[in-house]
Amino acid sequence: MKRLLIFILVLALITTACTVSTNPEPEPEPEIEENTSDNDAIIAPDFQLKSLDDSEIILSELRGNNVILNFWYTGCVFCVMEMPDLQKLQETYEEDLVLLTINVGEKKDKVEAFMEEENLSLNVLLDEDMKVANTYGVRSFPTTIAINKKGEVIGGYVGMLSYEQMEQLYTFFEE
Repeated sequence: MKRLLIFILVLALITTACTVSTNPEPEPEPEIEENTSDNDAIIAPDFQLKSLDDSEIILSELRGNNVILNFWYTGCVFCVMEMPDLQKLQETYEEDLVLLTINVGEKKDKVEAFMEEENLSLNVLLDEDMKVANTYGVRSFPTTIAINKKGEVIGGYVGMLSYEQMEQLYTFFEE
């Protein structure tokens, strides 16, 4: 747990987070950080959340898959701006990637209406009580975390990602 907290703190210091703003132009962001040390492998904390279709998703049951978690909420301008690129990433790497967008603190009906209005088909999990976000130390939105097939956190990013940065994060997965 100590390693996870240190990792999250390092992520927080790497870049400033996306916040709701009247000016939706993001500032240039530093490069995404990759966890390359086998000795410092951090196993992603397990969780169980409901998706919009009411199925239960348990992170540990996804071992053997590359997973990207994206924490967001509908009122976050930068979260909304990166959604089409997340959709594109999901479609491009659908054979080798499980992309889970975790909505934090909002009710199902609000999230469903948003997804329909934006014409998005991302796999959305509902963290209405914010427990999973708190477990992962998420304090800024969006926050994106990459987890390899062994369940280890291998990279992450606090703030809005461009599609190119999403692809860079994808390259951290082992073949």
